[in-house]
Amino acid sequence: MTSDWLALGTALVLGLTHALEMDHMLAVSTFVTHHPTRRAAAGFGARWGLGHSLAVVLVGTALLLAGASIPARLESTAEAIVGLTLIGLGAWTIRAAGKVSRAPHHHHPHDRVERRGPGAVGLLHGLAGTGGVMALLPATLTDRVTIGIGYLLTFSVGVVAAMTAFAMLAATLVGGANDRSAVWGPRVSRGLGALAIAVGAWWIVRALAG
Repeated sequence: MTSDWLALGTALVLGLTHALEMDHMLAVSTFVTHHPTRRAAAGFGARWGLGHSLAVVLVGTALLLAGASIPARLESTAEAIVGLTLIGLGAWTIRAAGKVSRAPHHHHPHDRVERRGPGAVGLLHGLAGTGGVMALLPATLTDRVTIGIGYLLTFSVGVVAAMTAFAMLAATLVGGANDRSAVWGPRVSRGLGALAIAVGAWWIVRALAG
């Protein structure tokens, strides 16, 4: 019983840290730059986390029940798609730099993209990262499927919590830059967009390299 709680505690910590990987933070930050309020950002982070969690829990549970693993080719394909997505988000952010909205989120002109985009990107990240999450299971769990599923769910709670908190922090920083300077606000957005493009390109190279 103690080992089960230890495994779930480990899952929570790993979920918190997993959410804060560079590609994850950049993806959510690109949405935040378009609407840098903490309320809107919390929604972006939570939706990304829920999308990521949906992929990890559903795919991970299927793998646990089947006793299988994700084929390397499929995982590489998912990583390449994530890379392309990051490049697209980066280009979108650079193009819209300086055109942020601090109005209530439901009045924003890109509301549909902002409402659905973070969850879709999170889903892609979850599909690409499920193999890594599953690789941690043997080191932390017994062979019981129920504990494995509990691990995936607890891991996902950590992911959602960490990304929501990060997105709110990002909104504070980006919003502050926009409020203080008409020059530095757009520069921050363009810089995040360029970094997203660079990381996306790296993901594609890594995927093609196998």
